[in-house]
Amino acid sequence: MSTSTTPSVSTTPPTTDFTKPNNTISLHPLQPTTPSSTPSRNSGGTCHILPNERRNITFNIETLTNVLDGGADKTKRRRFILSPSEGTDQSSKYYLNSHDRLKSHLVHFLDAHDEYLGKFIPTVEEVVWMSSNTMNGGTMSNHFGLFLPTVLAQMNDDQLSQWLELVFNMKIVGCYAQTELGHGSNVRGLQTTAHFDKENQEFILNTPTLTSIKWWPGTLGKVATHAIVYAQLILDGKEHGVQAFLVQIRDENHRPLPGMEIGDLGPKMGDHANDTGFLRLENVRLPREMMLAKNQEVTPKGQFVHHSRGPKNPKAHYSTMMLARATFVMMAGAYLARAVTISMRYSLVRQQGFEDTSTSSYKTPERHIIDHQVQQYRIFKQLAIAYAFKFSGQWMSAKQKETKKGDDQQILQELKEIAATGAGLKGLCTYMAWEGIEDCRKCCGGNGYLMVSGIAPLAQDYVWQITAEGDYMVMLLQLARFLLSTYQDAVKGIPVSDQCDYLNRIHDPAFHVSSLLPPRAKHYNEFLNPSYLLLFFKYRALINLKDFASAYGQATNGGVSKDDAINSCALSGTHAVRAHCFYFVLRNFISAVANVTDQPVKEVLNQVCTLFGLCIMIDDNWAGCLDHEHIVMAKDACSHILRQLRPNGIGLVDAFDIPDRVLCSAIGNYDGNIYEALYESAKKATLNQVDPYVGYKEVVAPRLDLEVLKSRSKL
Repeated sequence: MSTSTTPSVSTTPPTTDFTKPNNTISLHPLQPTTPSSTPSRNSGGTCHILPNERRNITFNIETLTNVLDGGADKTKRRRFILSPSEGTDQSSKYYLNSHDRLKSHLVHFLDAHDEYLGKFIPTVEEVVWMSSNTMNGGTMSNHFGLFLPTVLAQMNDDQLSQWLELVFNMKIVGCYAQTELGHGSNVRGLQTTAHFDKENQEFILNTPTLTSIKWWPGTLGKVATHAIVYAQLILDGKEHGVQAFLVQIRDENHRPLPGMEIGDLGPKMGDHANDTGFLRLENVRLPREMMLAKNQEVTPKGQFVHHSRGPKNPKAHYSTMMLARATFVMMAGAYLARAVTISMRYSLVRQQGFEDTSTSSYKTPERHIIDHQVQQYRIFKQLAIAYAFKFSGQWMSAKQKETKKGDDQQILQELKEIAATGAGLKGLCTYMAWEGIEDCRKCCGGNGYLMVSGIAPLAQDYVWQITAEGDYMVMLLQLARFLLSTYQDAVKGIPVSDQCDYLNRIHDPAFHVSSLLPPRAKHYNEFLNPSYLLLFFKYRALINLKDFASAYGQATNGGVSKDDAINSCALSGTHAVRAHCFYFVLRNFISAVANVTDQPVKEVLNQVCTLFGLCIMIDDNWAGCLDHEHIVMAKDACSHILRQLRPNGIGLVDAFDIPDRVLCSAIGNYDGNIYEALYESAKKATLNQVDPYVGYKEVVAPRLDLEVLKSRSKL
């Protein structure tokens, strides 16, 4: 038994009653804040601003919400999925220590899910809805998001009959232990070993070196009872690759089993309710049946056997990959939408900078910060990116379902290309979403630095997704290799899918890339047409990929190995990937807008789509694609679009339909009462529950001149 003591934890921090005199903030009782349209001692005077903004909206918000969800029925279903958290308030999470934060997450998760455990199996889309709207995210997402799917995908029927009910109803809690201290993206290089002992019919697992320790699995640090451990299978000295093993790691007293060292990695940037941990194994023995055996197993005689279930189905493989990556793209759009909602509402309410600087009075009217052009550009740009990512993820998910209906070679090729594009999109979208969330935070000034803003912790809690499944650059380079192969096939005349249609004619000896260059614009109005912008995106995708292929060809022709050649022009490859992905996203955005039947919604979405294309043109590297005159036209068109979109800013974020309880923000609530919320949240701060502060008497008071302080500044 452990001799350590368990700290007392709670899910709600103590709060002082400030309505009483001589409280920890003031000698006098504090009056509660009261929202109104007139500034006063207890009101910020802003409660009228967002209602007034909503009167200017030119479209029906609910209709646009339905479009974003994929239909009215989907909106209804999404709201039902999120309904268990109605009436809950998780704002206290910002004031909790590590122990309390983990407990708070577990209590919240079980309260929301207990009624449905074992009775309800959500679809992938419904899991995205839940994950995108988490209010107190943390460790249990690993059990249901990684551990359970691996059990379902890799256990055979006998194993499922023994373990599935336990996993599904949380009778055991699991984690996914793949990454090691010294290995992440290169799974084939994992160093954990599993030797088979034929005499005892057991696997012996070891992490033989310091760098082979399992490192980073969520839920491992404190909560998990079991882990799916990935290890190199070795039979009679012969390697059989990385295999998965179900390993119990803690006993009935929740203590580590013999031969194991288990702990939490310590404080991280974010995701504080996720006990990211380490696992060290020394001669840990497992029964032979604990290797996940749906696709392969080790026989009692120590033979490695693949289970043949007929010919491999490449379509199923690519379909699964595409769906997983579509999920990351949709999540990127959803998390960025949360940040945009907060920063848009805050910027509509907050005023800073005089409208007329020639006057001298401090009472001179000030400008709403959304009406400063740079602020407006930054926020509407991220809004456009969030919409673009949502529609691309939605398109990929729909395409995955559609391609289940056919088996011809053309469908397989399309699936293959979209799944490969999904790798690059996963890397690019998660990185851009994190960048966008952080820029939205900066748009909220000093108040965006507060945890209670809801936007400060958002960037920190999201950032891990950039490296999930593989580092951002690893994912881009994975697509770069595929695009290079596709280019080489297209040169030979092998057909490509519509997603790479810019390669359709390159096998023709008479083809020249300049033939794809769009006709020259005469006025910036032409840049207000997203279809015209798409021509530039298509041209850019081709020339960047052609440059990459040429650099690779020169390297290999010079006698360099293929691997070294790829590495020598990897930077060019990432440029080709970005160009390809942006073409893919804009194309899908245009397609989504074309399918909208409601004219006012279609009009505003067309403007958002245009802004997305223009922002990529202005902020990304378009050297060689746009000359100076065209860049000026793009900037003029952008200014024009921003003026058109300005009245609909509040409607475009309201259409995301993110409840206040999910935003958990003092500056981004639907009502716009930011100053009242900020002051009330400050009262809850941990340091404000005790006065004088802890350490005052022992450390600082002996140094102070108390007689001076007694004089009340009357020296």
